[in-house]
Amino acid sequence: MREIDGYMTLEASLIIPVLCFLLVLLFSFFFYIMDLGIVSGLVKEAGLHTEDKNQETDLRRDLERRIVLGKVSSVSVSETKEKRKIKVQAEIGVPAAGSVEIFGLRLFKITEQQEFMLPKETEKIRRWSLIE
Repeated sequence: MREIDGYMTLEASLIIPVLCFLLVLLFSFFFYIMDLGIVSGLVKEAGLHTEDKNQETDLRRDLERRIVLGKVSSVSVSETKEKRKIKVQAEIGVPAAGSVEIFGLRLFKITEQQEFMLPKETEKIRRWSLIE
C-alpha cells in the first residue's frame, strides 16, 4: 500500500469526519447532562421555596433562561393542602440532527417529576418563632 502516493490523505479524509462527528455527539451529550442537572435543581428550588400563585410561569421563565441547547415543552404545578407536585418536560436538540437521524436519535428528552410535602400551618408558626 505504501507504493501508492497519497494513501495518508485518503486515510485522513476517512477518519477525520468520523472523529468530528463523534466529538459533536459527545459534546451534545455533555450539554444534555448539564441541562438535566439545571432542570432538576430548578424544580427542587421551586418546590421547596416558592409559595406564590404564578409558579408555573416563573419556573418556565427560569428554565428557558438557563437551559443551554433546549426548550421547555411543558411545566405543570399542582398543589393540594399537603403536597405540591411539579412536572417539567424539556427537549434538548442535537446539533448534528440530520446526521444523527440515521441512528434513530432525534432529541434528548428530559422529564423531571417531583413531589414535595408542604408544611402545616402549625409548623409555619413554629418556624416564624424560631426566626424571631
